[in-house]
This record gives sequence, C-alpha cells and structure tokens, in this order.
Amino acid sequence: MIDERRLDPQGRRRAIRSGGALLFFLTVTIVMTWPLTAGLSRDIPGDFGDPLFTSWVLSWDATHLGRGWWSANIFAPHPLTLAYSEHFLPQALEVLPVYALTGNPILCYNLLFLSTFALSGFGMFLLGTELTGSSAAGLVGGLAFAFAPYRIANIPHLHVLSAAWMPLVLLGLHRHYATQRTAPLAGAAVAWVVQNLSCGYYFLFFTPVVILYVVWEITRRSLWSNARTLVLTAVAIGIVLAATVPFLLPYVELRRLGFSARSLAETQRFSADVYAYFTADPNVWLWGPILQAWPKSEGLLFPGLTIVVLAATGAYRWKEGTAESAESAESRSSRWFLRSLRFLLFVTSAVIVALLLGFSVRLPGIKITSLSRVLLVNAVALAAVMTASNRVREAAKRWLLSRAGLFSGIVLFAVVMSFGPEIRAKGRTVASHSLYAMFFEVAPGFDGVRVPARYATIGTLGLAALAALGVGAIDRRRRDAAGLAAGALILLEAIAVPIPLNQNSTQYSQPGLAPLPSSIALGSTAPEVYRFVTTLPASAVLLELPLGEPAFDIRYMFYSTRHWRKLVNGYSGGAPQDYGALTESLKDVESRPDRAWETIRQTTATHAIVHEASYADGGGRRLSDWLSSRGAHEVAAFGSDKVFALPSP
Repeated sequence: MIDERRLDPQGRRRAIRSGGALLFFLTVTIVMTWPLTAGLSRDIPGDFGDPLFTSWVLSWDATHLGRGWWSANIFAPHPLTLAYSEHFLPQALEVLPVYALTGNPILCYNLLFLSTFALSGFGMFLLGTELTGSSAAGLVGGLAFAFAPYRIANIPHLHVLSAAWMPLVLLGLHRHYATQRTAPLAGAAVAWVVQNLSCGYYFLFFTPVVILYVVWEITRRSLWSNARTLVLTAVAIGIVLAATVPFLLPYVELRRLGFSARSLAETQRFSADVYAYFTADPNVWLWGPILQAWPKSEGLLFPGLTIVVLAATGAYRWKEGTAESAESAESRSSRWFLRSLRFLLFVTSAVIVALLLGFSVRLPGIKITSLSRVLLVNAVALAAVMTASNRVREAAKRWLLSRAGLFSGIVLFAVVMSFGPEIRAKGRTVASHSLYAMFFEVAPGFDGVRVPARYATIGTLGLAALAALGVGAIDRRRRDAAGLAAGALILLEAIAVPIPLNQNSTQYSQPGLAPLPSSIALGSTAPEVYRFVTTLPASAVLLELPLGEPAFDIRYMFYSTRHWRKLVNGYSGGAPQDYGALTESLKDVESRPDRAWETIRQTTATHAIVHEASYADGGGRRLSDWLSSRGAHEVAAFGSDKVFALPSP
C-alpha cells in the first residue's frame, strides 16, 4: 500500500526547502572558511594549540570508549584526566566512521569544524522559518547565527562553535507546545542532551534559557492547568538530567581529589568588558581594522551591525497585531501617556548605556555616576508605574509574552551575564557586583568555568532569532529582496578569508627552547621516534622533554595517537598540582640537578624521550648526558630524538 504522506505536496515542498537550505549553508561555510577545504586532511584552522588538543581528544574518544575512558593517557599516573577539560563525546561519535576508515584526527576535526557552521545555520533556519512562516527570514536568521563576527573570533575553539543544537531545542519545544504532540518534545530533549554534552559551558549557560523558554511557552498558552503538558514537560526535563548527570560526576570527583574552583579574579579576567562588544577579530575584513576598542583575551564580541539593526527591528515587532489594535482603541490621553512612558524608557536606557560605557551623565542640577543606583531607582519607578496603571501592566505583559519580548530578554540576559562578576568598561569597574556573581555564588558548576564572555553565543542565538523576526515583519512583497540584501550584508561583515591556518607561535614562557616546526607531520611522515614507541610494552610511561611548555606538550599528546602509551606530560583546562612542581624542577637541571632527578624519580615514567633539537645552544645534548650520568640507558636514537630507559626508583 502506498504511503500517501510521501505524496503530500506540502511535505515534499518542506523537504526540498530544507534540503536546499542545508546545501546552501554548507556551500556558504566552504566559501567563508576558505582555504580550509583545500587542505581538509592536513591543515588546522587557527593555531597548533586548542585544535590539536581537541584532535587528540577526538582520537581518544574514538578508540577508548568503555571502561577507563575518563582516565586518558596524559598526566600519568593521575586518574580522570579527560575530565580536566571538555570530553567532546558527541562530536567524536559524529565522526567515528570517518576516523575508523582514515585514522586521521585532523580530517575528523576539520569536518566537525565545518559542520558547526553549516548545522548552526541550518538549525536557526528551521527555527526562524517556524517562527515567521518565511524562508527568507529563516535564511537570514541562520546566517546571523552561523556567521556572526564573534564566531570568527572563536575559530580555534570547537566546543564554543558547537552550538548548533540550541535552535533545535527551541524548535522542538515550540512545536510541542503548539501542537501537543510528543515527538517534537522528544526531539527537543535529545537535542538538549547533545548540546549539554557538546560543551560544558553551554550546559550551564543554555539551561536557564531553556527553562525560561518552557515557562514562557506554558504561560503564554495558559497551560499551567493542563496536567498532561506539565507531566510531559517534567518527564522530558528529568530524562535530560538523567542523561547529563553521569557525565558530570567525574568533574565532581575531581573536586574531591583536590581540584579547586575557579577564583573570582580568574573569572573576571575572562569576562567581557563592555567595550568587547565594540571590538572585532582583526581577521575580519570590514570591521577588524576599525573596531579595536578594547582587545583582550575572549574579548572580541562584536555581533555585527546588520544583525543588530535587524534584531532591533524584530524587537519592535510586538507592536503589530493585537498590541497595535489595543492601543488604537484607547483614548487619546492614554496613548499620550504610553508614548510619554516609552520616551522616558528610551532616555533611561540611554543613561544606562552611557554609564555602562564609563561616562558620567550631567543633567540640569544633577550628575549621574552610579549605574547601580540608576538601575535601582528605575526598577522602583517602573514597579510603581505598573502598580498604578493597568494599561502599562497589560502593555508590558503583551510584550513579554511576545516572541520579540522573549528573545530580547534572552539577549539582555546573555549580555549582562557575559560581563562576569563585575561590570567593567575599558578595565574600569562601573558596577562592583553583577548578576553573574550571584550565579557564581549560588548555582552549582558556575565556579568551575572561567570564561563568562562565552555567554556571547547565547546572545548571538537571541539576536539571530530577532533578526529573523525583523525580516519576517517586512511587507511580503519586499521581504525576499530585503532578506537577500540583509544576508549579503551579514556575510560581508563576517568575511575573514583566507581564515588563519596552521598558526605556529614560537613565543614560549620557558627560556632556552628552539622554535617548533611550522607544520604537523601525519601518517608515515610522523616523527620516527613514535613508531619505535609502539614497540615498547603497553605498560610503558613516557616523559618527554622539554616538559611543561604547552606548545610542546600538545604535540606530544597529538603524536601519542600513534601509540597511546601513557604520558607524564599533559595539557588541558587544568593540571595536577605536582605537574607545576615537575615543570619548575626541570627548569633547574643544570643548577639543581639532584632536585630535578628526585622529581623525575617520583613520577611513574619508565622511559624518557629527549628532543634535543627543541633546545637552543646545545641544551638538549647536555640534558641527554645528564640523564645518562644518572643511570638512564639510551635504547634508541632517531636523529636528535633520544629514547632512554629510566632506572627503577
């Protein structure tokens, strides 16, 4: 019997439209990330830092799932070392077939990197189209989410780019509450779990947004008395927690083993300055040379002018329909009152922005300098007006329950949270306590992450949805043309072609080190010493020298994908306390040789590899001689790479 649903013209059109959109975003991704595709199996987007680290994680995941997975082969003999940073399990599962066929971690990394752009755009296209009924609006929203200039600034950070599941969560929830079908809710739950596991930051940062969205949907549809809705929602949230919590337990265990929480000072260092939103990545053609208001680590948050303009347009979309007609039915005095109130809100907002930017505001007889005081006074005044005026309450309620109000609130929440524990403008404190500080003190997990500035991704999500609403609000006859122009402008603002590839910094914190090679050797061209390591017993533990310099340790980790022997070396989001002591002692081999040797003996290393060419001025040769003088036995040599068997403690 023929399935008539397959012949449904509307369903077929939706499938064709979705397939075309996915192909469109994939094509745009290839163009906007050129020339990465030309060297997909060998080049690294960004630098030889975090991308190489992530490639190692993906390889570990692809080959060690099961018992012992959390205890990766770095920082031997410490346990749970995979939990020192992101575990990247969903991403590894995505490319598992490719890894099984090729064994090439860089190819797998690059495919995931490209997918973060294409799938982010596609997911927001689906959400934007659903919210507006317009494919043009959906495409603009997708471009705004996938290619905001902020994402270009995060090219080396795969976990930060892995936000494609966010719009799919909201899409599933929207369809569930609109239709009461369980399938969309199940899809939202799955997408939420995958998003949680794709990036620990987004588990913490995006979860409050999902809860807000659920409350907003139930409230606007008056479903609080619908027992079925509440039960299904609770079950879905419970399933998400049940699937997520097991992956949090190793991080909790690390706390018990002595890993300390992030300090407020460290968190503030990686928080967004107000001027970060006026600072663009230097690689962006259009804005990079112009917008350099306050460059700092994790501080390139410029969202794009076109996106902001479209989002502002979308934020006022609530005036259409019922809100507009309700106002038109009011008396002239009531309309005058509401317009006056809007004007006052505009002035107040301008004062708040000026204070955020670090300026004081002078009015006749008044000098305003305190942001906290202004916020308090305005909150009290707004509460008083809403208490006194039913019309104001109704207007506020209509806007808050509109899609524009929801996504405007998400953007505002994300921006405020991105400022971290304090709000600073060009490094100067303009508010000593912020909303993020409350989460840091109260919400579990927030004291374990250090980059509040990554809330900018949540802000980008809200801006992209508002941009879609903005295009959707345009007259239908001009919407397609406006969408085409807006999409072109968004891409123009984000162009950073050619994107940076294979960046190799040779600025090291330790003295006496020679520059590392400007490329990564793969397959049969990898350093021959690691082929020899594969012949060592599976119980062998390697100590590679130089040690403690991240650029070197990351390469050792990457090359360990060829042999998977345990390493004393390591690099991650954290490190054991004794690793710092080991690093310091090995800096003093010539001046304090006994201390250095005793520290090595305290490790579990059975073999040492001295990369003599990595030292300047003959330091590598002297280090090898010193190991020999302490009883280490040279068992192999491959050019300047010497392998020593260390004497038993």
